[in-house]
Amino acid sequence: MNYLSIDIGTTRCKSQLFSEKGEILIYLLKEYTFKDIDGEHYINIDCIWSMIKEMLREISKQYEIASVCISSLGESFVLLDKNDNILFYPMLYTDSRGEKEAEEIKTVVGIEKAFDCTGVVPHSMYSLSKLLWIKKNHPNLFTQADKVLLVGDYIGYLLTGKRIIDYGLAARTGVFDVSNNEFSKEMLDLFQIDETLFSTPKRAGFIVGDLQKAILEECEIKNNPVLILGSHDQICTALGSGALETGDAVDGMGTVECITTLFKDKPSDVEMGKQGYPCVPYVVEGLYCTYILNYSCGSTVNWFRKKVLHEYKGDKENFFSYIEQDMSDAPTGILTLPYFQGASTPYQDLDAKGVIIGLTTETRDCDLYKSIMEGTAFEMYFNAEVVSQYAITVKNVVATGGGANSEKWLQIKADIQNIPFKSLRSSEGGLCGCAMIQAVSLGTVKDYYEARDVFVQYEKHFLPNEERHKRYQPHYEKYKMIYQNVKELY
Repeated sequence: MNYLSIDIGTTRCKSQLFSEKGEILIYLLKEYTFKDIDGEHYINIDCIWSMIKEMLREISKQYEIASVCISSLGESFVLLDKNDNILFYPMLYTDSRGEKEAEEIKTVVGIEKAFDCTGVVPHSMYSLSKLLWIKKNHPNLFTQADKVLLVGDYIGYLLTGKRIIDYGLAARTGVFDVSNNEFSKEMLDLFQIDETLFSTPKRAGFIVGDLQKAILEECEIKNNPVLILGSHDQICTALGSGALETGDAVDGMGTVECITTLFKDKPSDVEMGKQGYPCVPYVVEGLYCTYILNYSCGSTVNWFRKKVLHEYKGDKENFFSYIEQDMSDAPTGILTLPYFQGASTPYQDLDAKGVIIGLTTETRDCDLYKSIMEGTAFEMYFNAEVVSQYAITVKNVVATGGGANSEKWLQIKADIQNIPFKSLRSSEGGLCGCAMIQAVSLGTVKDYYEARDVFVQYEKHFLPNEERHKRYQPHYEKYKMIYQNVKELY
């Protein structure tokens, strides 16, 4: 029995086929650009659908597929009419359209009530704000609307003809009741939006159904796979990293950085939401997760590598071999505030700027590079300290994404945050999470713990060095002071 995992991102689509023994049989990656309409960028959902069918066709030539499971980006949605014609393409979550509507939601619903119900404070990124923007600015399109589908449940709908969304992805709409696991009719009624526009919510792992006959024929699939309900990409990544208990966390070290950590009790303090930390239903019943974000991670490393050093690598085979060869284990003493693309949690300040303090004529390029890695570690250490006031902990971390390939970076994080870090055999944790969901759903393993034993393979372990942690502490205390002392200068 082989499980096909598909991860849909903003600009790329990835898939892995797993055997029931946890072997990775095939890996495919396809990239696409945004769809431009009247000068605005949209998720290219047509291209995504075409590429998924290409993947299905390519994989089916070599292997049988028992099931399919999808991990996808959140928030962005496609608006369909009753004949399934696209009325409005998915806006990016960073699109400013919906800002006024988010403020309207705060006024009409109230910040405290919205957070208590949906686990988030109203913001332009969430689907509800953008749906209200369409309603206000394109009333003719809105009156034709028959379906609101996020990217994950839209692809699932095309595959099976059934409209099902999981709790974690639904929570990114900004109108999903995370206590009762249903769309909030009360909130929707306030804005005169029919709840039937949205898909039926179910927990990840629900068997949605068989793939449609037309899809089987077009993609030349000889057997009859079923679609297993996946989830939001951050949740799938956490699951695929083995996160199953309170305090388990995964650090997605990509262009941006996101730590997803698990907890049991739904927080009631609205300050958590105001600081940008959501409360999201997890795959495992009885658990929630939150997202700790830093907008600058790999992007800051790439800035230094490309814009400052212009890819210089000396006589080494690549930049990283060059820059890390003389790097000291000791703290650099240089403080880098990694707000190169604004500040996310807990400050929520898009106008914030990056800051570097402590340069001298003795500073080497490798010192400055290491200070960037230290800065991202300080930032996540600070966030972990902030969320602890809401009874949320970060006890141990599995690192994924491109940044997880740097052993020095992971050791720096372990030393600064004083917790163990691990890396995976494959940085594609989300695809592994989808495989685990399929195995549990189809009964080839009894639960997620057994699925973890089969599918999650850790590569290396990084234990904190107590002496280095102590040496970092005074630098960390200074780091926490930077933003408050310089924000008036932006």
